[in-house]
Amino acid sequence: MYQKIGAAAAAGVTGGLAFTGVNVLWVLLAGFALLAAGTALLRILPKVRHQDR
Repeated sequence: MYQKIGAAAAAGVTGGLAFTGVNVLWVLLAGFALLAAGTALLRILPKVRHQDR
């Protein structure tokens, strides 16, 4: 009884994503691109060095 409700809810979520055109693969690809851009910026920016007091 409860498993049918969960399956229907999961089908509604995936159907809604397909209906709106959102593809999970593109979201993951965008996340990876943002992560790569962030690490590239960290490598390019000069490091802050604190003087000993």
